[in-house]
Amino acid sequence: MKRARRWVLIGLGHPMRRDDGVGLWVAAQLRAWSGPDGAAIPLGVPDPMALAQAWAGAEIAWIVDAVAASAPPGTLLRIRGDRLLEGPFPQSFSTHGLSAGEALALARTMGAFPRRMVLYGIVGEDFGYGEGFSPAVEASARRLVRRLERTIARLDKIHDKFPPG
Repeated sequence: MKRARRWVLIGLGHPMRRDDGVGLWVAAQLRAWSGPDGAAIPLGVPDPMALAQAWAGAEIAWIVDAVAASAPPGTLLRIRGDRLLEGPFPQSFSTHGLSAGEALALARTMGAFPRRMVLYGIVGEDFGYGEGFSPAVEASARRLVRRLERTIARLDKIHDKFPPG
């Protein structure tokens, strides 16, 4: 029997739209932490079916994306998946065609939903064409990578202490 992954991190965004690429960057940084129990997946297109496939079999899913919100650039928003499904969130919350809540609700109807899901939204400043992040977004992304590395290390430690049956 195939063992389920404990976690998956899905980075969303567009690498050529400045701050919008931050989710992809975070996922790329965490690829080194991926192993048999987890995966970090940069996903350029927030297609609900691709989301459902990316988190298939995971117990925990983290989604990282740039967001448009009435908060200072670089602000890190942490929203549980069940709260996203409660919505409604305005369309402007996401920088993509579907809002995060709409994409999650649609993906939930298509298949298994992780037991625990968290969206990390980093408030963007510059969504124009080009590469690189605004200073506030880059600083926030680096802090988030360190936070997720610590979280993954704790998960690994717990898993080593209490391996699955």
